[in-house]
Amino acid sequence: MRDGSLALGGTRSETVAKVVLPAALPGIVGAILLAVSRAIGETMIVVLAAGNAPVLTANPFEAVSTVTVSIVNQLTGDQDFASAQSLVAFALGLTLFVMTLVLNVVALVVVRKYREQYE
Repeated sequence: MRDGSLALGGTRSETVAKVVLPAALPGIVGAILLAVSRAIGETMIVVLAAGNAPVLTANPFEAVSTVTVSIVNQLTGDQDFASAQSLVAFALGLTLFVMTLVLNVVALVVVRKYREQYE
Protein backbone atom coordinates (compact mmCIF):
# COMPACT_ATOMS: atom_id res chain seq x y z
CA MET A 1 0.00 0.00 0.00
CA ARG A 2 2.90 2.31 0.75
CA ASP A 3 4.50 1.68 -2.64
CA GLY A 4 1.14 2.26 -4.32
CA SER A 5 0.74 5.60 -2.57
CA LEU A 6 4.24 6.68 -3.54
CA ALA A 7 3.67 5.49 -7.14
CA LEU A 8 0.51 7.61 -7.38
CA GLY A 9 2.50 10.74 -6.47
CA GLY A 10 2.02 10.97 -2.72
CA THR A 11 4.85 12.43 -0.69
CA ARG A 12 6.48 10.42 2.08
CA SER A 13 4.70 12.40 4.80
CA GLU A 14 1.33 12.03 3.08
CA THR A 15 1.95 8.32 2.71
CA VAL A 16 2.74 7.93 6.39
CA ALA A 17 -0.22 10.07 7.52
CA LYS A 18 -2.87 8.76 5.12
CA VAL A 19 -1.80 5.16 4.38
CA VAL A 20 0.67 3.67 6.84
CA LEU A 21 -0.74 5.07 10.09
CA PRO A 22 -4.39 4.19 9.39
CA ALA A 23 -3.34 0.68 8.36
CA ALA A 24 -1.25 0.25 11.53
CA LEU A 25 -3.82 1.84 13.87
CA PRO A 26 -5.61 -1.40 14.85
CA GLY A 27 -2.36 -2.99 15.89
CA ILE A 28 -1.21 0.08 17.81
CA VAL A 29 -4.51 0.54 19.67
CA GLY A 30 -4.79 -3.17 20.36
CA ALA A 31 -1.26 -3.31 21.71
CA ILE A 32 -1.87 -0.35 24.03
CA LEU A 33 -5.12 -1.78 25.38
CA LEU A 34 -3.61 -5.22 25.87
CA ALA A 35 -0.58 -3.71 27.60
CA VAL A 36 -2.82 -1.80 30.01
CA SER A 37 -4.86 -4.94 30.60
CA ARG A 38 -1.71 -6.93 31.22
CA ALA A 39 -0.40 -4.30 33.63
CA ILE A 40 -3.65 -4.34 35.60
CA GLY A 41 -3.83 -8.12 35.67
CA GLU A 42 -0.16 -8.73 36.36
CA THR A 43 0.63 -9.37 40.00
CA MET A 44 4.26 -9.17 41.01
CA ILE A 45 5.48 -6.36 38.78
CA VAL A 46 2.63 -4.09 39.85
CA VAL A 47 3.31 -4.87 43.50
CA LEU A 48 7.01 -4.12 43.07
CA ALA A 49 6.40 -0.95 41.08
CA ALA A 50 3.69 0.55 43.27
CA GLY A 51 4.89 -0.43 46.73
CA ASN A 52 2.84 -1.60 49.67
CA ALA A 53 1.56 1.62 51.21
CA PRO A 54 -2.22 1.70 51.83
CA VAL A 55 -2.63 5.14 50.27
CA LEU A 56 -4.18 5.96 46.90
CA THR A 57 -3.38 9.38 45.44
CA ALA A 58 -3.59 11.02 42.03
CA ASN A 59 0.18 11.60 42.02
CA PRO A 60 1.84 8.72 40.09
CA PHE A 61 5.15 9.32 41.90
CA GLU A 62 3.85 8.43 45.37
CA ALA A 63 3.57 4.89 46.72
CA VAL A 64 0.12 3.29 46.54
CA SER A 65 -1.49 -0.02 47.33
CA THR A 66 -2.55 -2.36 44.56
CA VAL A 67 -5.47 -4.75 44.38
CA THR A 68 -3.00 -7.65 44.50
CA VAL A 69 -1.47 -6.39 47.73
CA SER A 70 -4.93 -6.05 49.23
CA ILE A 71 -5.77 -9.63 48.25
CA VAL A 72 -2.53 -10.93 49.75
CA ASN A 73 -3.05 -8.96 52.96
CA GLN A 74 -6.62 -10.25 53.27
CA LEU A 75 -5.74 -13.91 52.72
CA THR A 76 -2.53 -14.26 54.74
CA GLY A 77 -2.53 -15.69 58.22
CA ASP A 78 -4.70 -18.24 59.98
CA GLN A 79 -8.27 -17.39 59.22
CA ASP A 80 -11.39 -19.12 58.04
CA PHE A 81 -12.16 -18.80 54.34
CA ALA A 82 -15.79 -18.11 55.21
CA SER A 83 -14.87 -14.92 57.05
CA ALA A 84 -15.69 -11.43 55.79
CA GLN A 85 -12.03 -10.72 55.02
CA SER A 86 -11.86 -13.70 52.68
CA LEU A 87 -15.02 -12.58 50.92
CA VAL A 88 -13.47 -9.14 50.40
CA ALA A 89 -10.35 -10.77 48.94
CA PHE A 90 -12.41 -12.90 46.54
CA ALA A 91 -14.46 -9.84 45.53
CA LEU A 92 -11.23 -7.96 44.80
CA GLY A 93 -9.99 -10.90 42.73
CA LEU A 94 -13.23 -10.99 40.79
CA THR A 95 -13.03 -7.23 40.19
CA LEU A 96 -9.46 -7.58 38.94
CA PHE A 97 -10.52 -10.41 36.62
CA VAL A 98 -13.50 -8.46 35.24
CA MET A 99 -11.39 -5.34 34.59
CA THR A 100 -8.81 -7.41 32.71
CA LEU A 101 -11.51 -9.23 30.74
CA VAL A 102 -13.27 -5.99 29.75
CA LEU A 103 -10.02 -4.41 28.54
CA ASN A 104 -9.18 -7.52 26.51
CA VAL A 105 -12.64 -7.55 24.91
CA VAL A 106 -12.40 -3.82 24.09
CA ALA A 107 -8.98 -4.39 22.50
CA LEU A 108 -10.33 -7.23 20.36
CA VAL A 109 -13.36 -5.19 19.26
CA VAL A 110 -11.20 -2.20 18.28
CA VAL A 111 -8.76 -4.37 16.35
CA ARG A 112 -11.56 -6.18 14.48
CA LYS A 113 -13.40 -2.94 13.70
CA TYR A 114 -10.42 -1.25 12.10
CA ARG A 115 -9.02 -4.39 10.48
CA GLU A 116 -12.22 -4.91 8.45
CA GLN A 117 -11.41 -1.81 6.39
CA TYR A 118 -8.25 -3.35 4.93
CA GLU A 119 -9.36 -6.94 4.29
